[in-house]
Amino acid sequence: MPIYQDSKYPVSDPLAAVHASQLGQLGAPGTWGTGAQRIAIAQEARQAGFDAGVLEAPTDAGERSEARFPQAALDFVRKLAVSPKDISKDDYDAVRRGGLGDAEYVEIVGIVSRITSVDVFARGIGVPLRPLPEAQPGQPSRDRPEAAKQELAWVPTIPNPPEGGALADELYRGKPIPYIIRGMSLVPDEVRRHVELEEAQYLPLERIPQLDYEPDDGLTRAQIELVAGRVSAINECFF
Repeated sequence: MPIYQDSKYPVSDPLAAVHASQLGQLGAPGTWGTGAQRIAIAQEARQAGFDAGVLEAPTDAGERSEARFPQAALDFVRKLAVSPKDISKDDYDAVRRGGLGDAEYVEIVGIVSRITSVDVFARGIGVPLRPLPEAQPGQPSRDRPEAAKQELAWVPTIPNPPEGGALADELYRGKPIPYIIRGMSLVPDEVRRHVELEEAQYLPLERIPQLDYEPDDGLTRAQIELVAGRVSAINECFF
Protein backbone atom coordinates (compact mmCIF):
# COMPACT_ATOMS: atom_id res chain seq x y z
CA MET A 1 0.00 0.00 0.00
CA PRO A 2 1.37 3.47 -0.84
CA ILE A 3 2.74 5.14 2.27
CA TYR A 4 0.28 8.07 2.22
CA GLN A 5 -2.77 6.39 0.69
CA ASP A 6 -4.85 7.51 3.71
CA SER A 7 -4.02 11.20 3.24
CA LYS A 8 -6.84 13.53 2.20
CA TYR A 9 -4.17 15.72 0.59
CA PRO A 10 -2.32 14.73 -2.58
CA VAL A 11 1.30 13.73 -1.98
CA SER A 12 3.64 13.55 -4.96
CA ASP A 13 4.80 10.09 -5.93
CA PRO A 14 8.53 10.98 -5.70
CA LEU A 15 8.14 12.36 -2.17
CA ALA A 16 6.08 9.38 -1.02
CA ALA A 17 8.64 6.99 -2.51
CA VAL A 18 11.53 8.68 -0.73
CA HIS A 19 9.72 8.66 2.62
CA ALA A 20 8.88 4.96 2.21
CA SER A 21 12.50 4.20 1.34
CA GLN A 22 13.86 6.24 4.24
CA LEU A 23 11.61 4.48 6.74
CA GLY A 24 12.32 1.05 5.33
CA GLN A 25 16.09 1.36 5.47
CA LEU A 26 16.02 2.29 9.17
CA GLY A 27 15.50 -1.40 9.93
CA ALA A 28 18.56 -2.51 7.98
CA PRO A 29 22.06 -2.66 9.49
CA GLY A 30 23.78 0.67 8.98
CA THR A 31 27.40 1.72 9.06
CA TRP A 32 27.71 1.64 12.86
CA GLY A 33 24.39 0.37 14.21
CA THR A 34 22.51 -2.88 13.81
CA GLY A 35 18.95 -2.83 12.53
CA ALA A 36 17.66 -3.26 16.10
CA GLN A 37 19.82 -0.39 17.36
CA ARG A 38 18.69 1.93 14.58
CA ILE A 39 15.02 1.15 15.27
CA ALA A 40 15.65 1.78 18.97
CA ILE A 41 17.04 5.23 18.16
CA ALA A 42 14.00 6.06 16.02
CA GLN A 43 11.66 4.84 18.77
CA GLU A 44 13.43 6.91 21.41
CA ALA A 45 13.20 10.00 19.21
CA ARG A 46 9.48 9.42 18.73
CA GLN A 47 8.94 8.85 22.44
CA ALA A 48 10.64 12.18 23.15
CA GLY A 49 8.17 13.81 20.77
CA PHE A 50 5.22 12.13 22.52
CA ASP A 51 6.48 13.17 25.95
CA ALA A 52 7.05 16.77 24.81
CA GLY A 53 3.59 17.00 23.26
CA VAL A 54 4.84 17.70 19.73
CA LEU A 55 3.73 14.32 18.33
CA GLU A 56 0.55 12.36 18.92
CA ALA A 57 1.29 8.81 20.07
CA PRO A 58 -0.20 6.22 17.70
CA THR A 59 -2.66 3.66 19.00
CA ASP A 60 -0.17 0.93 18.12
CA ALA A 61 3.44 2.04 18.44
CA GLY A 62 4.77 -1.47 17.86
CA GLU A 63 7.11 -3.49 20.04
CA ARG A 64 10.00 -1.66 21.64
CA SER A 65 13.43 -2.66 20.41
CA GLU A 66 15.52 -4.62 22.89
CA ALA A 67 18.71 -2.78 21.86
CA ARG A 68 20.42 -0.92 24.67
CA PHE A 69 22.48 2.28 24.61
CA PRO A 70 24.46 4.28 27.16
CA GLN A 71 22.25 6.75 29.02
CA ALA A 72 24.26 9.65 27.58
CA ALA A 73 23.27 8.53 24.07
CA LEU A 74 19.58 8.27 24.97
CA ASP A 75 19.65 11.71 26.61
CA PHE A 76 21.19 13.11 23.45
CA VAL A 77 18.59 11.48 21.19
CA ARG A 78 15.73 12.91 23.23
CA LYS A 79 17.20 16.41 23.22
CA LEU A 80 18.01 16.31 19.52
CA ALA A 81 14.48 15.14 18.67
CA VAL A 82 12.68 18.03 20.40
CA SER A 83 15.23 20.82 20.88
CA PRO A 84 17.96 20.60 18.22
CA LYS A 85 18.73 24.32 18.50
CA ASP A 86 20.07 23.69 22.00
CA ILE A 87 22.60 21.00 21.03
CA SER A 88 26.09 22.13 21.98
CA LYS A 89 29.63 20.81 22.03
CA ASP A 90 28.99 19.78 25.62
CA ASP A 91 26.32 17.36 24.39
CA TYR A 92 28.71 15.87 21.87
CA ASP A 93 31.40 15.52 24.53
CA ALA A 94 28.92 13.84 26.89
CA VAL A 95 28.02 11.28 24.21
CA ARG A 96 31.70 10.53 23.66
CA ARG A 97 32.37 10.18 27.39
CA GLY A 98 29.34 7.91 27.57
CA GLY A 99 30.99 5.38 25.31
CA LEU A 100 29.95 6.21 21.74
CA GLY A 101 32.41 6.95 18.96
CA ASP A 102 32.34 10.02 16.74
CA ALA A 103 30.96 8.07 13.77
CA GLU A 104 28.24 6.48 15.92
CA TYR A 105 27.25 10.00 16.96
CA VAL A 106 26.96 11.04 13.31
CA GLU A 107 24.78 8.06 12.43
CA ILE A 108 22.46 8.83 15.36
CA VAL A 109 22.13 12.45 14.19
CA GLY A 110 21.16 11.20 10.74
CA ILE A 111 18.56 8.74 12.04
CA VAL A 112 16.92 11.27 14.35
CA SER A 113 16.83 14.02 11.74
CA ARG A 114 15.24 11.73 9.15
CA ILE A 115 12.60 10.11 11.36
CA THR A 116 11.69 13.56 12.67
CA SER A 117 11.27 14.86 9.14
CA VAL A 118 8.97 12.00 8.12
CA ASP A 119 6.97 12.20 11.36
CA VAL A 120 6.43 15.95 11.18
CA PHE A 121 5.26 15.57 7.58
CA ALA A 122 2.73 12.91 8.61
CA ARG A 123 1.48 15.13 11.41
CA GLY A 124 1.19 18.05 8.98
CA ILE A 125 -1.05 16.17 6.54
CA GLY A 126 -3.13 14.68 9.34
CA VAL A 127 -2.24 11.00 9.12
CA PRO A 128 -0.97 8.75 11.94
CA LEU A 129 2.76 8.25 12.22
CA ARG A 130 3.88 5.65 9.74
CA PRO A 131 4.87 2.30 11.33
CA LEU A 132 8.54 1.56 11.73
CA PRO A 133 9.89 -1.51 9.94
CA GLU A 134 11.04 -4.66 11.65
CA ALA A 135 14.73 -4.85 12.40
CA GLN A 136 16.66 -6.92 9.89
CA PRO A 137 19.49 -9.26 10.88
CA GLY A 138 23.11 -8.54 10.10
CA GLN A 139 26.02 -6.50 11.33
CA PRO A 140 26.99 -2.90 10.52
CA SER A 141 29.75 -2.37 7.99
CA ARG A 142 31.85 -0.12 10.31
CA ASP A 143 33.37 1.47 7.23
CA ARG A 144 35.24 4.62 8.24
CA PRO A 145 36.31 6.73 5.23
CA GLU A 146 40.06 7.18 5.01
CA ALA A 147 39.65 10.68 3.56
CA ALA A 148 37.95 12.01 6.71
CA LYS A 149 39.98 14.50 8.74
CA GLN A 150 39.42 17.02 11.50
CA GLU A 151 38.39 20.28 9.89
CA LEU A 152 36.12 22.87 11.51
CA ALA A 153 33.27 20.59 12.63
CA TRP A 154 33.13 18.74 15.97
CA VAL A 155 33.61 15.46 14.12
CA PRO A 156 36.01 14.56 11.31
CA THR A 157 34.64 15.27 7.85
CA ILE A 158 35.52 14.49 4.25
CA PRO A 159 37.08 17.62 2.71
CA ASN A 160 35.64 19.21 -0.40
CA PRO A 161 37.05 18.22 -3.80
CA PRO A 162 39.77 17.79 -4.82
CA GLU A 163 41.23 17.15 -1.35
CA GLY A 164 38.50 14.68 -0.42
CA GLY A 165 39.26 12.45 -3.39
CA ALA A 166 36.84 10.22 -5.28
CA LEU A 167 34.43 9.87 -2.36
CA ALA A 168 34.08 13.64 -2.08
CA ASP A 169 33.44 13.85 -5.82
CA GLU A 170 30.65 11.30 -5.46
CA LEU A 171 29.04 12.68 -2.30
CA TYR A 172 29.33 16.37 -3.23
CA ARG A 173 28.94 15.91 -7.00
CA GLY A 174 32.30 17.45 -7.69
CA LYS A 175 31.54 20.83 -6.10
CA PRO A 176 32.35 22.52 -2.78
CA ILE A 177 29.61 21.79 -0.23
CA PRO A 178 28.99 23.60 3.09
CA TYR A 179 29.14 21.94 6.50
CA ILE A 180 25.36 21.67 6.72
CA ILE A 181 25.83 18.62 4.47
CA ARG A 182 29.49 17.77 5.03
CA GLY A 183 28.94 17.60 8.78
CA MET A 184 27.70 14.00 8.43
CA SER A 185 30.30 12.84 5.91
CA LEU A 186 32.12 10.66 8.47
CA VAL A 187 29.23 8.30 7.68
CA PRO A 188 28.85 8.67 3.89
CA ASP A 189 25.53 6.81 3.77
CA GLU A 190 24.02 9.47 6.03
CA VAL A 191 25.02 12.15 3.52
CA ARG A 192 23.43 10.10 0.73
CA ARG A 193 20.19 9.73 2.70
CA HIS A 194 20.22 13.41 3.71
CA VAL A 195 20.59 14.54 0.10
CA GLU A 196 17.90 12.11 -1.07
CA LEU A 197 15.45 13.54 1.46
CA GLU A 198 16.47 17.15 0.86
CA GLU A 199 16.00 16.86 -2.89
CA ALA A 200 12.52 15.38 -2.44
CA GLN A 201 11.40 17.93 0.15
CA TYR A 202 13.28 21.03 -1.01
CA LEU A 203 15.31 21.32 -4.20
CA PRO A 204 17.88 19.33 -6.19
CA LEU A 205 21.30 19.93 -4.65
CA GLU A 206 22.82 21.55 -7.71
CA ARG A 207 19.80 23.85 -8.13
CA ILE A 208 19.98 25.50 -4.69
CA PRO A 209 22.48 28.24 -5.73
CA GLN A 210 20.47 28.97 -8.91
CA LEU A 211 18.11 31.65 -7.63
CA ASP A 212 16.14 31.75 -10.89
CA TYR A 213 15.41 28.00 -10.80
CA GLU A 214 11.69 27.19 -10.60
CA PRO A 215 10.31 23.73 -9.75
CA ASP A 216 8.07 22.08 -12.30
CA ASP A 217 4.96 22.05 -10.11
CA GLY A 218 3.68 22.86 -6.63
CA LEU A 219 5.08 25.90 -4.82
CA THR A 220 7.10 28.55 -6.62
CA ARG A 221 10.72 29.07 -5.64
CA ALA A 222 9.79 32.24 -3.76
CA GLN A 223 7.11 30.36 -1.80
CA ILE A 224 9.52 27.53 -1.02
CA GLU A 225 12.12 29.95 0.34
CA LEU A 226 9.50 31.85 2.35
CA VAL A 227 8.36 28.65 4.06
CA ALA A 228 11.93 27.44 4.57
CA GLY A 229 13.06 30.78 5.99
CA ARG A 230 10.09 31.07 8.34
CA VAL A 231 10.45 27.53 9.66
CA SER A 232 14.19 28.04 10.14
CA ALA A 233 13.59 31.25 12.06
CA ILE A 234 11.01 29.59 14.33
CA ASN A 235 13.39 26.69 14.97
CA GLU A 236 16.30 29.10 15.56
CA CYS A 237 18.34 27.29 12.93
CA PHE A 238 22.04 28.15 13.21
CA PHE A 239 22.52 28.19 9.44
